[in-house]
Amino acid sequence: MTSTPASLSISTTFRNIDSSDPIREYAEEKLSKSLLKFIHQDTTAHVILKVEKRRHVAEIALNWRGKEVAAKEESDDLYKAIDMLVDSLSQQLRKLKEKLTQHH
Repeated sequence: MTSTPASLSISTTFRNIDSSDPIREYAEEKLSKSLLKFIHQDTTAHVILKVEKRRHVAEIALNWRGKEVAAKEESDDLYKAIDMLVDSLSQQLRKLKEKLTQHH
């Protein structure tokens, strides 16, 4: 019996900024690499990328193992905000995974 890999569906919303394929692809690639380490079932994530004056904000929300997981990071550069978001989300998922596996 072979198991099929989990699929990750990422939807991206741009606010106060024009939709950009390179930024969308960068965010989706970085998040996919990070999330697929933790996710073992089909999951949908929603990413919001926005610019507020000089602040570049990256947010994500997803449901993982029945828990709502959200992260938000801001920087002076959208790519940097995405990198920080990936780090923050990975740290949250790692802690959640440890908490869930300790109770079994």
